[in-house]
Amino acid sequence: MLNRKASILLLFVFTLALKAEDKNVIPAVVKNATYLYVMAYSGDVFSPEVTPDDRHAVQNVQSAIEKWGRYRLVYNRAEADLVLVVRTGRVAEVKGGVQVGTHGSAKSIGGEVGDPQDTLEVYMSSEGTNGPPLWRGRAHDGLKAPEMRLVQELRSKVEAPYKKKKP
Repeated sequence: MLNRKASILLLFVFTLALKAEDKNVIPAVVKNATYLYVMAYSGDVFSPEVTPDDRHAVQNVQSAIEKWGRYRLVYNRAEADLVLVVRTGRVAEVKGGVQVGTHGSAKSIGGEVGDPQDTLEVYMSSEGTNGPPLWRGRAHDGLKAPEMRLVQELRSKVEAPYKKKKP
């Protein structure tokens, strides 16, 4: 009976601790990282699968990161501590193409349905995009230069503990 009461009390305290925790806190690994790799949701900027808008967003994020000066950009994913993944907002997109091979050619059509808001996600490089994001931001025109609201939001979260509180 005592073990049951202790278990219930422990579960209650644990639940309260989880509720009190800030859901938007940046993990220490993000704050302590040095090298960043920026890519689009659909791949590397040189991939033909990447839309012109996403390619432009990658370039804008890279410029904002360089201006910030906290992290160093790398252009080889294997050298990165963190991977930033960008996606410009769009509800739907249709892609078409022709594949040519040694046994003939084939036409292809594909599509994508997604979030209408811009997205910026931070992942551990070692886990890639298969793991959970360490941080995710979404906003309408959040990757639009010169404001780059999502990069500014990430910056404010990363630098928050380092700012001195005024008395």
